[in-house]
Amino acid sequence: MNAGTQELRFWEVLYHLVTKEGMRVVHLPKSGREAWLEDDRKEPYQIIRFVNKDLDWSNELRKEIRDTEQRAKQVRKRLGLRQANVVNLILTMYPPVDSWESLVDQPLPLTAGGKQQMRTILLTEENLSRVMFPLATEWGLNESPRFLPLETVGDEGEWIRTLKGQVMKASDKRTERERNVFLYGKPIFTFILLTAILGLFALIEVAGSSTDVRTLIEFGAKFNPLIHEGEWWRFFSAMFLHIGFLHLFMNSLALFYLGGAVERIYGTSRFILIYFIAGLVGSVASFAFNEQVSAGASGAIFGCFGALLYFGVKHKRLFFRTMGMNVIVILIINLGLGFLVPMIDNGAHIGGLVGGFFASAIVSLPNTPFRSLRRLLAFMITTVGIAALLIYGYGKPQDGSGYLAYVQIGQEYFQEEEYDEAQRYLTMAVEGGAEMKEAYFLLGNTHALMEEYDVAEKNFLSAIELDSQFAPAYYNLALVYLRTDRLSLAEESIDQAIELEPNDDQYLELKNEIVNR
Repeated sequence: MNAGTQELRFWEVLYHLVTKEGMRVVHLPKSGREAWLEDDRKEPYQIIRFVNKDLDWSNELRKEIRDTEQRAKQVRKRLGLRQANVVNLILTMYPPVDSWESLVDQPLPLTAGGKQQMRTILLTEENLSRVMFPLATEWGLNESPRFLPLETVGDEGEWIRTLKGQVMKASDKRTERERNVFLYGKPIFTFILLTAILGLFALIEVAGSSTDVRTLIEFGAKFNPLIHEGEWWRFFSAMFLHIGFLHLFMNSLALFYLGGAVERIYGTSRFILIYFIAGLVGSVASFAFNEQVSAGASGAIFGCFGALLYFGVKHKRLFFRTMGMNVIVILIINLGLGFLVPMIDNGAHIGGLVGGFFASAIVSLPNTPFRSLRRLLAFMITTVGIAALLIYGYGKPQDGSGYLAYVQIGQEYFQEEEYDEAQRYLTMAVEGGAEMKEAYFLLGNTHALMEEYDVAEKNFLSAIELDSQFAPAYYNLALVYLRTDRLSLAEESIDQAIELEPNDDQYLELKNEIVNR
């Protein structure tokens, strides 16, 4: 075998592995004497280094094995393959002249634990077909590579150029096909969503404030008491509202990148369904597990994470070669923050994540075989999941925390001296189960200002029952008793207030007034 024939055999093997078996070209230097391939057809994946190189002595082979071992670690890291064996396939004209047999075809561990292995196989003209045949069986090839009879080759250089061109063409075609997976659609709806969210935020700021609970509820934030009264549309309207500029900025940034990526992969129509299904599941999960007022596109944005994870399930190797680890790390950080920071609505996040994954299974990826049974199963799981969350949310006993917003609204109206509105919201709060001393205290104040002293007395006593150290409630209760000429009770109440806060001049003045009466 001369140098021309050796190069021809190299390209014949490479041509078969790339064009016939569909292996992926990882690296192909301009020298044309070496190629790194990834066999990602099925697990366990393996990396093949195929080189055309003459080896005269065994020490050259030993050095080649050491160099391949080091480079293989870099290739594995670049490809994100933690579990992948490496095959060092060397095509040489003649084997080394000294002893070399112990160096080849023996698995060598790449790591201390020996989980990933590397072995070297030496190919020559004499053993080429004999070695490639069992390799074809071991690697699960469709067939063993075929080699042209030398007497029919003619111009070897022409054949080499043809084979090389076919390999490059197949590699470029696969790269283009993989690139097009990420460019199926354009982020049209993502920009529409961003425009709507920013416009609504500006409108809320003009009308009041995005941090004001009253304004948020008026514009459609998720608020369990009103959802219980039939305002189910809040499951959707809450997706477009944000609480403060920082919340708006972080969610808009996430939507720009994540939403844009998902819409490019799935296309606009699929993205719309994924976004709103994920947002709905997130809102319903928040309704079921969190009674606080909430708003934001976080559930739908986590649905984008779910869509990317579904893409990773369907295109595992492509996912981890590109964005996979970044997506997973960012997702873990965000979920971790949700468990650590009490103000974050992790129910909406997890609900959106799961909803986005199953919504992606329902709509499926573009240009994939239609699997009606799988899509129907995903639709049924999603529907049953939403129904279960709704049943749980509507059926569970409310702990009153959902009505805390009414306390805040009532306080705002009280400060604005709109006592009728303050009384209305504070009454709804205490009737809904908001066991807060502040709620009863403010409600008592509204009734006292309207000279409804009997109701005011009951509310002040309720506040004291919740906190026996609540001095302002004793003071206001003393005022009620004074207004209704129950001086002994008034004196007892003001004495309690003074005992708790002995240096308060206002309490001392009322004590003197009661004594003088």
